[in-house]
Amino acid sequence: MDEERRRDDGEDGEDGARALRVWATVAARQAQDVLRRAADDPARPVALSRAIEHLAAIERLLPADDPLRDRFVPLLGVMVCMRFVGRGAGDTSEDARLEREHALRHLRWADRTRPLTDPFAVKARSALLQLLVPEHCARAMRAWRHGPRRKPPLRASGPLRSSGSRPTTASPREDLTEAREVLKRLAAGPEDPDMSGILGFLASEIGEPEIGERAEDPLADAVQGVLRWATDDIPRFTGLLVWLCRVVNNPATSPEAADAEVAALGLDRPAFAPLRELLTGLGSGEGDPRVLAQDVHRGADVARRALRELPARAPQRPRIARLHAALLVWANLLVPGTMDFDEVDEALSEPGPDPDDRPSGPGYFGLEQQLATLVDGVRVSQTGDLAHLETSAARIREMMDTSPGDGERATATRRTLATGLAGLLHEAATLGGSLRAADAARTMGRELRSAYEGDGSLTLTNKLTLVVFAAQNELALARRSGDPTVLPRLVEELTGLYATLPPDQENRFGLASTLAEVHQEQAARTKDPEELRAAAWYLREVVETDSRRIAPMLRPYFPALRASSLIRLITIEPSRDAADEAIAEVHRILDGPQPTPREELRLRYQLGRALLHAARHLDDPDLLDVCITELSQVREKIARGHGLPHSADALTQLSDAHWLRRQRGGPSVSEDREAALATRSEALVRLSADVLLQLGSEHGLSVARFGSAQALWLAYWTTVCDRPAKAVDALELGRALVLRAAAASRDIPELLEARGHPDLARQWRAEVTADVPQPDPAAGPPDQAAGQPIPGTLRARALDALGAGSGADAGKLLDTPDVPTLRAGLTASGTDALVYLVPGQHPGMPGFALILRSGTGDAVLKLPLLTPGSPPLERYLDVTARRTGAAGATADPGRRTEWDESWEAALRDLCDWAWPAAMGPVLAAVGPLHQPPRIVLVPCGPLGAVAWHAARIPYGTGGREYRYACEEAVLSYAPSGAEFLRAAPRDRLPTTAGQVLVADPELSLVWAEIEAEALHTACYPDGLRYGEFPTADVSDAPGTPEDILAALPGGGSPVAVLHICCHALAGPDPTRSALWLAAPPTGPEDAGRLTVARILDGAATGQPRSAGPLVVLSACETDLSTRDHDEALTLSTALVARGAADVIGSRWAVNDAPTALMMAVFHDFVTTHGLAPVDALRAAQLWMLDPRREPPPTLRGELRGEATRTDLDHIHFWAAFTHQGNPAARDAH
Repeated sequence: MDEERRRDDGEDGEDGARALRVWATVAARQAQDVLRRAADDPARPVALSRAIEHLAAIERLLPADDPLRDRFVPLLGVMVCMRFVGRGAGDTSEDARLEREHALRHLRWADRTRPLTDPFAVKARSALLQLLVPEHCARAMRAWRHGPRRKPPLRASGPLRSSGSRPTTASPREDLTEAREVLKRLAAGPEDPDMSGILGFLASEIGEPEIGERAEDPLADAVQGVLRWATDDIPRFTGLLVWLCRVVNNPATSPEAADAEVAALGLDRPAFAPLRELLTGLGSGEGDPRVLAQDVHRGADVARRALRELPARAPQRPRIARLHAALLVWANLLVPGTMDFDEVDEALSEPGPDPDDRPSGPGYFGLEQQLATLVDGVRVSQTGDLAHLETSAARIREMMDTSPGDGERATATRRTLATGLAGLLHEAATLGGSLRAADAARTMGRELRSAYEGDGSLTLTNKLTLVVFAAQNELALARRSGDPTVLPRLVEELTGLYATLPPDQENRFGLASTLAEVHQEQAARTKDPEELRAAAWYLREVVETDSRRIAPMLRPYFPALRASSLIRLITIEPSRDAADEAIAEVHRILDGPQPTPREELRLRYQLGRALLHAARHLDDPDLLDVCITELSQVREKIARGHGLPHSADALTQLSDAHWLRRQRGGPSVSEDREAALATRSEALVRLSADVLLQLGSEHGLSVARFGSAQALWLAYWTTVCDRPAKAVDALELGRALVLRAAAASRDIPELLEARGHPDLARQWRAEVTADVPQPDPAAGPPDQAAGQPIPGTLRARALDALGAGSGADAGKLLDTPDVPTLRAGLTASGTDALVYLVPGQHPGMPGFALILRSGTGDAVLKLPLLTPGSPPLERYLDVTARRTGAAGATADPGRRTEWDESWEAALRDLCDWAWPAAMGPVLAAVGPLHQPPRIVLVPCGPLGAVAWHAARIPYGTGGREYRYACEEAVLSYAPSGAEFLRAAPRDRLPTTAGQVLVADPELSLVWAEIEAEALHTACYPDGLRYGEFPTADVSDAPGTPEDILAALPGGGSPVAVLHICCHALAGPDPTRSALWLAAPPTGPEDAGRLTVARILDGAATGQPRSAGPLVVLSACETDLSTRDHDEALTLSTALVARGAADVIGSRWAVNDAPTALMMAVFHDFVTTHGLAPVDALRAAQLWMLDPRREPPPTLRGELRGEATRTDLDHIHFWAAFTHQGNPAARDAH
């Protein structure tokens, strides 16, 4: 029995050991998989912790003499080390200390007990060095990664020799000593070229000369000789520093000329030959940049070690520190991305130079200032740190303010600094996404050019730099605004300058690249092939440029510009050879060091976009696959938070590429469809963040208009794929972004405070309060400091603090509703349906109506007549545009009558079309839920210009020829579902709580005074009267924009009813649509224009109250967008955003007398009958349609006579007016 038990126990033990080894094998494989994961893989931390748990459990179960420990102890140490390093250097918690000790214990065991050739021990020793000397390891890795890939001469035999220098960081002496011993054991391990290279650099970093290298270093000796000048020959030392800073911005010279310059610095003795050769290479641009960079780093290391050995108050310290910093800048220019900012900050933190070092004279721009601006430029470029960008800008402003003297030199210095400030503004626009910063950069560019006009002292290179900078900013504005005058002017100006340049001018490539962009943009507008040929010619000029002739400061950026030129050539002359050349060039650049971390994203985006064009043109599936690969990598970078503002188009291009591959068929049709829809949705989310970054509605609109087409595309195809809820999500993501951003802006300070950022909240409030249309703060003279912070950077930092900077949470900030939320809003407001009208994507493709009901039973209607290019709609839009143009161009009554008649006919045709196209089917689908049903319409795209409530069918009642949609339903309009939800809960102020009636201040509308007086007499006897009243001195205020804003929510004297009779016009940009009010006595004429932008931007300073007024805009085109229909930015919608409960506006230019009559009837229904404004408007329109209408008892005088007219039922008299805001009946709340 005992023997059997012992046998069973033995078998169980063997089974347990086998199970443990199986577990160990699986755990080791999983741990290796974790080690191979990318450092920025979001799933890596969790996988790492799980692997450590498994390894630790196995280690505890292993016997002390088990051979598996030889593998598991090192592996566990490496994994724990990895997790500790992931904590970051700032984690000084007790948990971090214990984790470091845990890792050290395992790694030291492996280092001291395992053979030199054991691969697990080699990994353990490498990890041990990371824990002992982390800063040294980081610098060694950077130096190896960006320096020449050659193996430093390492040898394993012999002890490490001391250099006599002190440790280069504050690492404990014991750690440094142990690190040197570990380094020796690693050097004696298996031969590995990469490992040997890293160890060679690390040996230098921890204060030792490279192992096995002879002690003599002629270059180090030469640098030591120069360092002695810092004490013995200060003018010569200063001259060398000045040369190093000056040559950064100068074009390369011949080796002979550069050698002569260097020799003249005092380096003509044989002892200085290695340094003379190095500096000649810097001045001439000859030689391998990687080799030169390594030599420059060696020189910088000599200066650094000398600083470590000098007493703190040694007078030569600041001079040597400046040389150290200058060499670090040069090394980074040779091999971009290698700057160790901790090291350079340490150098620049030394006290300022002795006054004897500084040349005398007013306007002197000191070495420390030059170095500081150089380092700032490199730091901003490489890190994209907006906070440091602001610091750098403040430093430049301070230099400009404190630069002494008024002479030529002082003026030139301040202009140079202003040029640097303009460059920072441009960089801020790129990094922060603010168009206000871009405008400020453009303004400074213009001012600088004006200041330099006729300045004979300006070199051709400096003039070229200014011209290119200004032209790039003007081109960006032309792309945003569509201004047709800018491009021809730029072509003429830049071509003239290009013709004057010598063939060997070093910055000629920059002008050629800009000219190519201008010609290409002009070709996109004019379709002129000559423009494309000109663009291609200039692009080839860029491609053939010899980079060695370019100034060192610009040289790191040229490879990407050359690659961009090759990419743009693909779009002009698509061919497989051109595509292959561009692909190879881009990948060559990406395999090497890059001057900015965003270079990869930009190049892959440009390449992917060009390849999509080529794939379409050449019908090449292989290029399409490469395109998707490149843009997919851009998508991954954006998802990880490494994207830039305004990168939504990269996602849109990827969506297009997937959709194109889906259309062409193949094995991945389903996957491509899903990827196309998903990336288009991501693009809209990204766009939301870009809109939030903007200061003011005009800039917001410039960004948002990109989203409307994307939202319609996504909504259409998700509907086709039978996903109507996703279609609604798409429309809500891409519509009315400017209105929603204005509302979100009000919430952000409170959110910042809740997240622990009170300073950002305070700055946000201050910036929003000050953000009203005004002259640009950067528009002052360029030789004066612009005293305000760089615009837009605050928003970027605030949104990053809220997690919305990359777009991830922008949808939450914008309060994008889902379908259940919309249904709940319908129920709460007593509204029967919310209806989105979506046009087809291409001619012949049907549109859709997406119908959400307050309960269940949503519907999707296919509407064949809502196809793009429907003749009645196209004709109406065309005639409307011509009529508006004719009204401004001619005063001939005959011509105007002709245009009016043509427009009225087009309007009638449009209303005949609107019933079968949409309203008939929609009314039938909604049904008579309430009698009549309440419907809120969200018409998309150009459908927003249609008066859907006037859709008609030729079967009228009561003696009428037609029946209209407004007879069948109570119809209101909304820019989006989100704006409906914002307005629907808003209570209405009682009409007795104050009224303002505004008459035309220009006295050019005959009926305006009659209308205002009639309302005052019949409805609002206590109301205030603003504007001009020629028959009586009754005006309570002039009726300026300030007067009107004061009467609105948030103003100083808000009222319950605001009725405005004046001129108005829908502007070429929706934000410029305006009411024409009284101009202040001391202001210009246009100071009387109350624009959408001014109304909307003022709404961002405080939350609307729970109750709002009724605003009636008895004027032309106050609820009309001439473009950007999906933003639905009109005077009416802006006033709702401002806090109005109800706004009545118009879709077209209205006739004075019938309008005055209908307004009087409307207000009678509001005041006498107590109807809600939406119901009162419908009642007034039905009254106009009724051939047996009876005038209200309150109607008197001229208006009572107008009521007898027989033509009041004509569509253009009554159907112009629409309702925006709360769609509920009076007692719904």
